[in-house]
Amino acid sequence: MAEAGERIVAIWLGRGGPGPARKALGAIRAAHSGARLILLTTPEGRRKAGDIADSCWEDGAIRSASAFLARARRLSWASPAHIYDLEGSRMTRFMRFCVWPRPQWHERAPEDAFDDPAPSLS
Repeated sequence: MAEAGERIVAIWLGRGGPGPARKALGAIRAAHSGARLILLTTPEGRRKAGDIADSCWEDGAIRSASAFLARARRLSWASPAHIYDLEGSRMTRFMRFCVWPRPQWHERAPEDAFDDPAPSLS
C-alpha cells in the first residue's frame, strides 16, 4: 500500500506494444494503490494506455540532449518514490543516474504484471 501523496512514474515509449504495457501499468497500479501514477510516454502511448494513469507526460519521444536533461529535471522535481522503466532503452536506463534525489528504480513491473488480464484496449 502506498503512502498518501506518493508519486509513481512509469516510463513507456512504445516498446513491446500496448497490451503488455497496459498489463504492466495495471500491476503497478495494484502494487501502489494509494499512489498517484504518472505515465511518461508519447502522444500515441497516451492514447493507447493513458487512461490507466492519473496523469500523462507526453514528452518521452524527443531524443536531443537538452530534451533528455529537461526530462531528468522534470522527474527530479516530481520527487517520485518509484520509477518503473517499462521501455528499457539505453536512454531510460541511463536516466536513472540523472534523477535526484534517487527514487527506487525498477526495470520491470511488479512480478504479477503478467498474471492478471490486461484492461481492455479501446
